[in-house]
Amino acid sequence: MWYCAHAIFYFQYEGQSSYRLHENVYLIQADTADAAWQRAETLAREREDPSEGGHVNLDGHKVRYCFAGIRKLIEAQVDTGEENSPLEPGVELTYSVMVVDSLSAVEQLAKGEETSVLYEE
Repeated sequence: MWYCAHAIFYFQYEGQSSYRLHENVYLIQADTADAAWQRAETLAREREDPSEGGHVNLDGHKVRYCFAGIRKLIEAQVDTGEENSPLEPGVELTYSVMVVDSLSAVEQLAKGEETSVLYEE
């Protein structure tokens, strides 16, 4: 089975008044939804950069890029009959950029709970 895992990441730095988010969608292959969820969490944690020194810059600030959680997991209907299919586990399919007002809003979104977001194109 193939799944699309929606992982929420946020940028964090001292003195910020809002939180810019990424919702990255990863392709996961697993036998069950529970196994896919675990693989998605492992993959996302490998892609975060929570270092205090910050290797990522955002609007002139050194920031930490932190994994907040898997928002949702969707079973994907994938035609695997293609010999030269570019699909493989862990491929980032797409991402969205959003801004929220607080870390608690980041956490709500990561849990799939309702919260207000500013969606950036």
